[in-house]
Amino acid sequence: MNRKGGKALAAAACLVLAGCSQTAQVKIERLGPPLADVHGISEIAVLPFADRATGIDVGGAVARRLANVVVNTGRYRVMKVEEAGRLLAAAGINYTYPPDAQMVRRIGSALGVDAILFGELQKFSFDETGRLVKVREQVWTDEYMRDAGGKVISDAGPGGEVVPRKKMVSRVVEKNALQRSAVLQIEVRMADAFMGNVICAETESESGGWEGTGPAKIAELPGREVIFDLLLDRAAKKFVRQIAAHPIEEERLLERGAFHATILGVELARNNLWDEATEKWMQAVKSKPEDPAAYYNLGVAFERKGIFDYASKAYQNALARNPHSRRYIKAVAAIQKLMKDLE
Repeated sequence: MNRKGGKALAAAACLVLAGCSQTAQVKIERLGPPLADVHGISEIAVLPFADRATGIDVGGAVARRLANVVVNTGRYRVMKVEEAGRLLAAAGINYTYPPDAQMVRRIGSALGVDAILFGELQKFSFDETGRLVKVREQVWTDEYMRDAGGKVISDAGPGGEVVPRKKMVSRVVEKNALQRSAVLQIEVRMADAFMGNVICAETESESGGWEGTGPAKIAELPGREVIFDLLLDRAAKKFVRQIAAHPIEEERLLERGAFHATILGVELARNNLWDEATEKWMQAVKSKPEDPAAYYNLGVAFERKGIFDYASKAYQNALARNPHSRRYIKAVAAIQKLMKDLE
């Protein structure tokens, strides 16, 4: 058998084996739609939160933090917390948490928004514990390093002077250690400003611990207010998944197809070189437009980047070339649903 025939036979055998499958599994991060039904809502107001935890009334600060997180999603126009408060005061509206449907409609009418966000800070606990710990570290001694003949070893100092080299030893020493921990919990609700009904309600909890040993590390520990802001930011971002698009991780299959550029693109994507992979698949659809795998892989790449209209066209091109592929049918239906959910 000649060399060319041997290579062809090996390639054919490879495709039969599981290790040389016609597909390759990759992980992608893409946008997922809001978990709650927020169609038709574009302008919202965030009201000061009830504070049942701190005793110093940080409800306004909680509302401003949540409003900033919502603004950063790019999905909504958000009325400033101070402006909402001014309009409610002018309308003589004062409410207790949680407002009922009638109060929600009154607030919505006064503010002129589609929906309102409100809630309560249910818990914030902060603990600080100090203790002595024993650690092993290298410390200087008063002894000098000597060579085999007993002569003190010296080094050149920064000014060219001769500096005797001191000896270091490993010792167990006692040091102060400080540990800070905190737990924060908020309840957040979004209500339709016209109907008064609650669209979604979630309780989000966050916790964390920070520890430093020795004066320098203890000085770097975040303080109570910083920790509060950090946990609040995490909790707000968790809630926002309910009302806005958010990153999710998924496993997807790429198709190697029958052409070199398509196969090479798959290997590049498996090594997280998605831009280079996309270039290869673009080359493939130009030179081998009959290859549905290249179009399908392009759909995955565009979906990963959030270019959903391009992803939809790529999936449809793949389906047009192989109308019986369940994978292509499913991809077209899924991207169309995602685009509708993100409207």
